[in-house]
Amino acid sequence: MKLAQRYLPVGNLPYDNIKLITAMEAKLFCNMPFIAVLPAIDENDTVERHTFENIPGIVYVNNKMVMRAGSEKYKAAIADLDRAFNNPTSENLEPYSFEAVFLEKFCQMIKKFKPKNACINLLGPFTISQKLLNTAKEQTLADKNFRKLYVEAVCVKGLWAINKIKEFCKETVPIIMLEEPMFGQFGTVKRENDDITTEIVRGMFEKVIEKLKAAGAIVGIQCMEKCDWSIPINSGVDIISYDAYNNPNNLCIIPEILTDFLRKGGIVNWGIVPVLNESMVNGLTVDYLSKRLYSTMGGVILAGVPADLVQNSATVSLNGDIRKLPVFYAEKAVMMASNLGSRLNMQIRTPQN
Repeated sequence: MKLAQRYLPVGNLPYDNIKLITAMEAKLFCNMPFIAVLPAIDENDTVERHTFENIPGIVYVNNKMVMRAGSEKYKAAIADLDRAFNNPTSENLEPYSFEAVFLEKFCQMIKKFKPKNACINLLGPFTISQKLLNTAKEQTLADKNFRKLYVEAVCVKGLWAINKIKEFCKETVPIIMLEEPMFGQFGTVKRENDDITTEIVRGMFEKVIEKLKAAGAIVGIQCMEKCDWSIPINSGVDIISYDAYNNPNNLCIIPEILTDFLRKGGIVNWGIVPVLNESMVNGLTVDYLSKRLYSTMGGVILAGVPADLVQNSATVSLNGDIRKLPVFYAEKAVMMASNLGSRLNMQIRTPQN
């Protein structure tokens, strides 16, 4: 599998001027435009809000999401959601559209550039389950009805996004990146509740991934915390995106699984550009990042993954959120990732003994 470019976009940006972000995307991401998330322009412009907007039973109380299920209105809304999931026509999916500050510009870029790929970020089903509590503040993941809701919620949003992209260019292949920032907590959740198993989480991933891939999308899962990547890989995901800067050895423990994943065309996105604060970004150079990247790749190669698979499958990105950085430093970080991506066509380097 080949993407339009070898550096993946980041969703959350600090711009408060739509012209500036449009110019940046047109320059760096014309082959892979994405819906930039711009909370500095609208505080409600977040991946979370995009994912949860118009989903049955999800309400905000004191700015926290909670589930309110069981009413007749809720049951009717669930029936509508189920209908959209099973028969995803444009008419059935339209109620699950979402508003985004950059949506109009995103569509204009697709129409103008006719890119190979276009990217949209949504929350993944596991993180949704951890963000949502029922009225008794209990874990909802153990309830199969709630799990079905989370799967269908992500899918109808993704299917609507796929249709939106295809509306402006039928040849563009959508990338749906499922953000799973809380997936690193799965081990703790499983230990605290015997009813929650690896099979349950893998089953949720499989259902979402299968549905979106069947609609023509490439599907990725992103988690910048240390986690068990064998679960998403065994669920059929196309891209895994991890924090290669702070967790460089996270993939070294699954060399056989990773090798099989890459041989089937899977992609590893190495979140190698650190963005913790502006002083860290200020000290970055492409040479430093390149050495860090190839050193980290070397660890995976030493673990037993063939070097050609590691290098040829790689994309790079920032390793976190930059919406709180000053625009100058945010742009520098994005440029660093872009320039590093350009270096990935260099000859494969193998670790030296």
